[in-house]
Amino acid sequence: MKKILKTVAAVLVAVTLIIVLKNQYGSIFAGNTYGMPTAIEQGEIDHLFIGSSMFRQGMDIDALEENLDGNVYILSYNGNQPVFMAKELEYMLERGLKVKNLYIDFYAYTLTAVPWISDTKMFLDTDLSFKIDAWKTMSQYNDVSLSDFYEMFVTANNEQILMYPINNAIVSSQFRNGGSLLTLNGQTEEYLDTLDLGVRDGLFESQLAGYDRIVELAEEYDINLLFIETPKYEKLLNDTREGSYSDLLAEMVSWAETKNAPYLLAETFDFDHTDGANFQDLIHLSGQGRKTYCKMLAEYISE
Repeated sequence: MKKILKTVAAVLVAVTLIIVLKNQYGSIFAGNTYGMPTAIEQGEIDHLFIGSSMFRQGMDIDALEENLDGNVYILSYNGNQPVFMAKELEYMLERGLKVKNLYIDFYAYTLTAVPWISDTKMFLDTDLSFKIDAWKTMSQYNDVSLSDFYEMFVTANNEQILMYPINNAIVSSQFRNGGSLLTLNGQTEEYLDTLDLGVRDGLFESQLAGYDRIVELAEEYDINLLFIETPKYEKLLNDTREGSYSDLLAEMVSWAETKNAPYLLAETFDFDHTDGANFQDLIHLSGQGRKTYCKMLAEYISE
């Protein structure tokens, strides 16, 4: 019986050690073309874009690199929220990354959700201290469960680690300097006009506090900061109900003006928000749309 107990105890210790090591050092398997570790390895970045899928699908790395002076890096996670964008920025700056110009996703819907990490790639890219801090933040606003903890700290990214040579080759072929190289087709106006519009309850203070923290970090590290809204399809823009995208965006603009935070709305450019070929859906740009938009954006930034 004692032998069995010792064996079980040894197994538990070994498993615990493996989990701790994975969460502390797993970033060595994060890949070399996308994510926070690669951004930190750059040392200095002239143009750093941090955002959600709005930036992954909306920022064209080719157009930006061709039209901007200096190096460009795009850091995007699906569903990335301001509260975690701030933590990502702070994490990289504390590890020595120098940033000259910073561009932050100005997307209204990410501010309407409680803090939560929906893209577990973020857990692969960071160390244990970041993960614990992120978990504490999520726990403040969510009824987290043991299964959530197990998914994030135990099972998340195991496939990427175990299949690293293959996974790294695939990711490397799809990203360069964080920018997606996949070109997705646009839609027709007829299809986009059939998509439903929803309304949200409003902006979460915790998410606005994330934006506040980004402003503070930019001032502390002497970084030029600009919040950027990527184009949205006209049907979404024409909805002015309370809780609609346009209504929430107006609240964000009010916040930015109160904080003297520079922002750039998509309407600034002569971009065709009515052309379905420019969009995958109501909020994401197609390959054609992002190339057209980013040429305009790069010209604006250069000036």
